[in-house]
Formats: sequence, structure tokens, C-alpha cells
Amino acid sequence: MRRQIIAVYFLIYSVSLSNSEICSTATWSKDAITVAGGHGYGNKLEQLDEPSGLYLDENDTIYVADRDNNRIMMWQQNTTIGQWVAGLKNNGNDTQQVRLYMPEDIVVDKNGTIYITDAGNYRVVRWNSGEDDGEVLVDHIQAVGVAQDNQGFIYISEYANGQVTKWNFNNEEFDGEIVAKNLGHTNLIFIDQDRSIYSVGLLANRILKTVEGNDEPIVIVGQYSPLDNRLDQLNRPSGVHVDKQGSIYVADKENHRIMRWLKDATNGTLIAGGNGGGSASDQLHYPSDVFLDREGNLYVTDTWNDRVQKFLIDRSSCQTN
Repeated sequence: MRRQIIAVYFLIYSVSLSNSEICSTATWSKDAITVAGGHGYGNKLEQLDEPSGLYLDENDTIYVADRDNNRIMMWQQNTTIGQWVAGLKNNGNDTQQVRLYMPEDIVVDKNGTIYITDAGNYRVVRWNSGEDDGEVLVDHIQAVGVAQDNQGFIYISEYANGQVTKWNFNNEEFDGEIVAKNLGHTNLIFIDQDRSIYSVGLLANRILKTVEGNDEPIVIVGQYSPLDNRLDQLNRPSGVHVDKQGSIYVADKENHRIMRWLKDATNGTLIAGGNGGGSASDQLHYPSDVFLDREGNLYVTDTWNDRVQKFLIDRSSCQTN
């Protein structure tokens, strides 16, 4: 009986750990599983064309900014066919008033509403769940990255202006507030549980962090230096994700790899790709974005391979005291 109680406790502890904590020694599978796209470039429901931003909701449903198809696609877990959710339909729906052009990034709120950086049209668009058309929220803005904090505010990264603005789109009188500046050419962004902003310096080859209440950033990953593939450097990074322990995951685009920096570390660790640009299961080709699901599995938009790759987490090295 005592052994049964211990076994049940250990099972509950393990499930709790897997859903919230990723230890410093965790690794990810060398070979990935394709979970979206991967059937060559095209506009069929099982295809993508140079996907960019990536988002997983609380059910681990996968949303992809299918950039060159001018649409947003959704994949349920363990399905091979995607679903259209926003943007251009395959039938070229002529009744749409809002048409996407090269969407870069997405975030989905708890109601299924999608916020989209419609980069080719220099605007931000909202697309309500189940609707055939969207609405323009902000126009004449060089929006690239989009994220949402735990209070429901939406954050937009403005590439050329080198800043991030914060918006309450449920309040028509609320204008965008600058909450991070002097970022250089900022790309995709991530907002953590403390509402700190992590922004990707695409041309400066680094990740910047801006703490809430202080709009000046600090460099936490990479350095402004000659392009290289050393463990302390990046080469045209694109996407960033941060786990609950403060570890930072970066889509190191032109090094065709995903890097992980433990909190306060000066060097990163290679966790996926890094075998040259290619289409094998252990390769990436210009990855654009990175995301972790509830179990800690790693998802990557493998842009030039027109697919989303999933690398399974391995916690066998983690100690459970």
C-alpha cells in the first residue's frame, strides 16, 4: 500500500513538473517530427509557403503565419491537414474587405481572437474566431512582432522605429504607449509572466530585455559583433521564447539552428538544428520562430522548408528530489 501511495505521488509530481519546469540539463530530440506543412510549398490546406510567426494556444493548437500565402493557418494536434482561420482563402474570397499581405506574426487570445501583424500592408489586424473578415486596428505602422501579456494588453514591435508599443484594443480611446525604445531593427518579441519584453535585434545579432516600467533595454543574449556561429553569438536571429525558469530560446536564422540560454548565462547551448541548412529531420533551413508547448516540446517554423517542426523534450537527465 505504501509503495502504491509513493508511486501515485511520484506520478502526480512528474506530471506537475513536466507542465511547468524545464531543468537546466533537459535536452531535445535530434530528429524532429513535422506537425504542419512539409508537403512542398503551395496553398493547399496541408501546405505552407515560407511560414513566419508561430503560436500555440492553451490546448497546444498550432497557429502559423503563412506569410507568402497571405493567410493564417491552424493545425490541431496530431492532424495532417490544416484549417484556414484568417486571410486569403484558397477560393480567393472577393467579399473580404480586409486582405492580408505577407503577415509576419500572430497571437491568439483566450477567446480565439487572432491579432496579426499584416506587415506587407503596414498595419495590425484583428480577426475574430469563425469570421470570414477582419478589422484594421492600427494603420501606417511597420509592425513585425506581436505578443500579449497576462493582463490582456497587446504589444507591437515596430521594425524601423526600433520600439515596442502597448495597446488596449478594447478601449477606443487608448493610443499606443511606447514601452521599449532604442531597440534597433526589432523583429519578433516575447512577453514573460512579469511583463518584461524580449525583442530580437535582427541586424545587431542579439536579444534585448526591457523590464516593465523602464523603457531602456539591456542586452542579455548575443553581442554586436561579426557574424559567427560560436555559442555566444547569433547570426540574424528572428524569433524568441522564454520559459518559466527564464531560459531563452532563439531561432538563430542564418545559422539554421535553435539556441537556448539559461538565465544569466553568457553562452548558449545548441538544442536543435545546427547541421547546415537542409531538409532532413535533424536540419532546419532559415528558422523564423520558436515556441514551447505545455510539456516543453519545442516547435519551430522551418521557413525555407515550408513546415513546422516539433522536437520532443527529454527530461531523463533531470533530478527529481
